[in-house]
Amino acid sequence: MASSCPSCRVALLVAGVAVFVAGVAVGMRTGGTEAQRVFAATAAADESFAVCTAPIGDGMEGLFLLDFETGDLSGGVLNRATAKFTTAYRHNVLKDLEFKAGKVKNPRFLLTTGLANFTGNDAGSVAGSVLYVTEASTGATVAYGIPWNARQSAAGGPAVAALVPLDIARPRGGKLP
Repeated sequence: MASSCPSCRVALLVAGVAVFVAGVAVGMRTGGTEAQRVFAATAAADESFAVCTAPIGDGMEGLFLLDFETGDLSGGVLNRATAKFTTAYRHNVLKDLEFKAGKVKNPRFLLTTGLANFTGNDAGSVAGSVLYVTEASTGATVAYGIPWNARQSAAGGPAVAALVPLDIARPRGGKLP
């Protein structure tokens, strides 16, 4: 029995410490001490609106809202220093999805985000996320770039930018990339 064997308790303690040290050493060699980045966006919708969040840059996140009745996609990013919405976005998605004015009855949309790491000439002027707006009856989806200027945001002055349509995918009767 272990209680009657003091040397057995010492041996178990030494073995436990050795396993712990070995685990720490293996973890450090395999990058176990580095912080891992994760991406977690949120999205929700009801009959009238869809909302989502998207990582923008510098540890900040944007909140975006799509009004089904008007097709207006708007959003904002809180200023890190003032905790006020100082960066705003606006764009109407109806034209991009080829809706005819006054002909849309009860449109339904989906709104979600994805990560993007663009490398082209304008890569430094857009956020590391894109917004995807899908028209629910046809599946047509437009990807939008989110303009972002960290210096301008840090300055704290209000800024309004238009979201940038990047591309459209039409799975029903349309051309896919």
